[in-house]
This record gives sequence, structure tokens and C-alpha cells, in this order.
Amino acid sequence: MTIRHVDNPCPTSGSRPSAEGVKARPLLNRLIESRRGNVLPILAASILPMAAMVGGAIDMSRAYMVKSRIQHACDAGVLAGRRAMAQSTYTTAAEAQAESFFDVNYQEGYNGTTDVSFDSENPTGSSKITGSASAEMPTAIMGMFGYDTLTIAVSCEAELNLTNTDVTFVLDVTGSMAETLTNADGTSAVKLTSLQEAVMSFYDTMANAAAGSDARIRYAFVPYSSNVNVGELLYDANPEWLVGGLVGDSWNYRSRVTFWQDCEIHGATGQVSCPSSRPHDALTGGTNTTASACTTWGRAASETSTVNGVTTVTTYDRFSWQGRDTRWNNSGTGQCLRIRTRRVTPNHLRPTDTSVARIAYGRGLVNYPTYDYVRSIKDANPAVFTPTEVNGSTSRWGGCIEERDTLAATEFASTRNGITADGSLDAHDLNIDDAPTDTATKWRPFWREVYYRSTNANSLISLGNAACPAKARLLAEMTQQQVNDYVYGLRAVGGTYHDIGLIWGARLASPQGLFQSVVNEVPDNPGSVSRHMIFMTDGQLDPSWSSASIYGIEQDDRRIVGTSGNSTDQDPRHRDRYLAVCQAIKSKGIRLWVIAFGTELSADMQTCASSGSSFTADNADELNSAFENIAKNIAELRLTQ
Repeated sequence: MTIRHVDNPCPTSGSRPSAEGVKARPLLNRLIESRRGNVLPILAASILPMAAMVGGAIDMSRAYMVKSRIQHACDAGVLAGRRAMAQSTYTTAAEAQAESFFDVNYQEGYNGTTDVSFDSENPTGSSKITGSASAEMPTAIMGMFGYDTLTIAVSCEAELNLTNTDVTFVLDVTGSMAETLTNADGTSAVKLTSLQEAVMSFYDTMANAAAGSDARIRYAFVPYSSNVNVGELLYDANPEWLVGGLVGDSWNYRSRVTFWQDCEIHGATGQVSCPSSRPHDALTGGTNTTASACTTWGRAASETSTVNGVTTVTTYDRFSWQGRDTRWNNSGTGQCLRIRTRRVTPNHLRPTDTSVARIAYGRGLVNYPTYDYVRSIKDANPAVFTPTEVNGSTSRWGGCIEERDTLAATEFASTRNGITADGSLDAHDLNIDDAPTDTATKWRPFWREVYYRSTNANSLISLGNAACPAKARLLAEMTQQQVNDYVYGLRAVGGTYHDIGLIWGARLASPQGLFQSVVNEVPDNPGSVSRHMIFMTDGQLDPSWSSASIYGIEQDDRRIVGTSGNSTDQDPRHRDRYLAVCQAIKSKGIRLWVIAFGTELSADMQTCASSGSSFTADNADELNSAFENIAKNIAELRLTQ
């Protein structure tokens, strides 16, 4: 079928135009009104507009690709610059890092671009890094319309956006932290000093991220070695959580008991004889007299005195020498001895005249009252006499503890109901959340001055082997000076018990535990709380066999290895304990970061850490970087524009 265009046979109103009039009308008007074939003229007339439209689309598509690429590079640059920004200062090195990341992500010449530029800066008074980037892109088609190049410009911005955050530091302060490590530049630094500086750098990074926001940042600290110092935290929370919180409380310590011998001084010769070995008695003194006077002496009145709760009763009696081993002398005068008996209750003090006292010691489990000793943790209460000593020395509780009852188990697991030991929940030392209800579930005061290895007077467990680190601190907002004073008060002493530090880190951080009223304190802003734990150690497990620790003296008490175990069983059991605690911490929604400082990042440590949260540091610089990287991850570095 053929379709033809023909003129309308019906004329419009008015007269038909003349030939001259038609020729005089513009061509375009005649084309519009024409009913004859006009496709080619119209197509020819539309080529230029169509070329402009298609060319514009092509060049705009190229421009969009360039803008997307340069925006990505700009974002990468400011993120890198903000991450490299140290202690609120945008250094030349940080700026160079930003430039380097931009260059890696956008190379000049992409899509023919030239004059590529990137600039970044830290606006005064802010924690942001802002950037701008631009490039000139030559057009492919739009040049024929007078647009030879297009300028592509973008801006970008990055900052650390911090939410409410709780950070619990579990810090190894064992004796090896007093050693030195060599940095990459050849300088050396004490490991503990490096730790202190790294913690302060961490604090500054977090404070910088929170600047200008209402985010709440709180810190808790658990320094650990072979013990932890949590006694005052427990006492303040509830004294009855301690064996010693109630009048009449006592605990058995691996110690020694003092025995006195009753000794007599013979008046004629001054000879001392000690016929008996009864504890807590001492007989002293003697006076020469004539035979006739010996029987005329009367009994002197007894004397009673009480000093610092120690009662002394002194009695006097006459004594006839007739029939005894002292003979009458050549002058015919007799010797008569007047006996003074001093009975001290309790008698742990050496008599005034030591020449007439004989002291012996017996070692074993000795039961000592703990009520007054526990109360002595407060300066307002008096110190107590040290029951193992005979020189009147006193002692005061420093805050370290013996753990509550445990099981000498070989398999440990973190379950919904708690940590099990050989399938049982009776390992109370691994119970993170439950408060004590009886003696088995209470903590006991660590009494360093009474632990003895033997009956020898010089075998007191030494300070380094019976360490008590600095006091732990509950979660609290802290100023820079407060953190500085605390971390620079740490001392390096004692052995390495990872399970101890992590158990108490968990107890201080748990939203369901002993200190939940502190942990769950609602911040002033409506934001949620992000919880983190940073576990730093400079060594592998190193539990002691013969020193006093949070588990007593293992070679005697055998709370970890049991009666059939030996010293080689300690490491694997403590390792399995701390790995179970790690799992329990993570199950509470706490991100667990692990730093191995100057030691191998073992498979156990990596298992302990949350995913992607373990670091190794061989020197002070790397330790500082590890802490800063953790801070920046916690602060959630992100783009804001």
C-alpha cells in the first residue's frame, strides 16, 4: 500500500495567494506549511542540535566518570590524613600521607585530564580534615560548540565520630615490664614507660575524637601480675563479699606459728634452763638473797595491762632452792630465786629480756582472724599486729586477694550459664557475674606478711614473688591528668597470670555483674554505649609453683593442679582458663583487643581477641601505633561530606 501526501482540495477561507506571494514567504514557513515530502530538509536542519545533544551526553558521561574517580581519591586522601593525624596536630607527615593516598587513587591522565590538584587542611579548633580536588578534562565533541575543556571540582571531609564509649584496660605489669626494648632508630626504652606513653596517646586520640560532641568516654583499669588489687572496690561495694567483712571471720593461710619456751634463770650462776616448750609463756628475772630471807618473801601482787588489744598478766612468787640443782656456796649463804611470770594473750611479741626466751616456729595452715585486717584497708582504721612476727611489727591490708573456691579441672568452656570446669559451675573463681553468698564464694584478703615457705625465720615470701599491683579502678570519666597520674603510678613486679587480669577485667566491665550499677549508668545523651577491653601483655603465661599468688601457694594448696598434679600442669590449665574467660567477655558484646608487646602474638592470644583485633608490637613506636590504631577504630573514622 502506497501512502501519498496531496494538497487539500478544499481551499481555506479567503482568496488563494498569488505565485509571487508564495515565493516571497520565508523558506522555513513554506516547509512547515508544505504537504509535500520534506524529511530531508528537516533532517539536515536538525543535525547540529542533535550533535550538540549527543556530544553533550558523551562528554557529561566522561565528566561523571572523572568526578566519581576524583571524589573517591579525595575521600581516600582525607581519611588517610585524619588517620595519620597525631595528638590533634595535622603534621607535615600526615599531610603527605593524605597526598600519597590521593595520588594512588587518581592518576593524572585519566580520561585525558590535566592540571590535577589536591589540597587538605585541618580547620582551626576542629578534629576534621577537609580537602578539595580538581582536574581539567578536554571534551570529545563539545569543542565544536566552544567548550574545549570542563573543570571537575570536588570537596571532601573526614573526622572521628565517637559514640558513648567504655574502655577497660587490662594491663600486664609483671616484673619483665621493667626490661628495655630497642626502637627502630636505635634508642631504647623501658617497656613500662612505653606502655604509659602509649596509654596517654590513646587518651589524647579519644579526647580529640570527642571534641565538640557530647559523647561520654569512661575508662577502667585492671593492672595484673600474680594478683589484682580489687580489695577496696569489693569492700566499698559490700564488706560481706569478703572473708573478714563480718566480726569473727578468719581464714587459713600457709604460714608459720610462733612458740615460746618457758625458761628459768638460776640466781647463783645465771644459768638459763628451758625444761618445757609451751607456747605463749615466758619466765624472766631473778634476785640473790640470804638463806634466811628466802622463806620470808611474800607473794607480790599481780599486774595486768592491755596495749593495742594485747593483754599481759604478770605474777610474782617465791621459790625455794632446797633440793634443786643449785648448791649452797662456801660462804654459807643460800640463793633464792624470785620468779616473775609474764603471760601474754595473744602473745606474738618478743619478751623484753630476750635472753630468757626461746622461739620456735611450726609451718602449715594457720587460721588467723581477718576482720580487723580487712578493716585496715581504710586509713581511718588501725593496722594489726602481724601474727607471724615476734618484734611487734604491724601490717595493713593492701587490697590484693585470694580467689574464691575453684576446681582443679582440666577442661573449661564458656556457656550461656557461665564458665564450666569439667562440666561443673562450681569453679566460683571463674564466675564473672554472681555476688558471694557463703564462704566458698567470698574473696579472702591476701596477707603477704604471713606467707612462709618454711620454719626458717628468713623464708618469708619475698615482695617480688608475692606481688600486689596498683589498685584497680572502676569505669569513670577521667581527665588527662587523672589518667596520667594513674598510669605513671604503675610498678613492674610479679609473675604472669593472664586469667587473673581477664577475669577481673570482665567483672569490672560486665553489664550483668557485681558493678552493674556503674557499668549501666545512663549517659546524659540518648546514644548507645560501645564497650571495649584492651588486653596488653609482654609475655606468655608464667604461674609460680612456690610463691604466694591469688591462688595461695600452689605447691602446697594445689587449687589449680589438684593433689595428683605437678608444676608442669599449671601452664595448660591457666591457658584454658583464660581462653574461656576471653570467650565469655566477647559473648557480652565487649570487643576484646589484644596487644602482644615484645613477645610473640601466639595462636592463643589471637583466639582470645575479637576478629581483626590483635596486634603485635616489637618496640615503643609500634606499641604507640597499636594503641592509636585501636583508638581510631573505636572512634569510627568516617567521611562526613
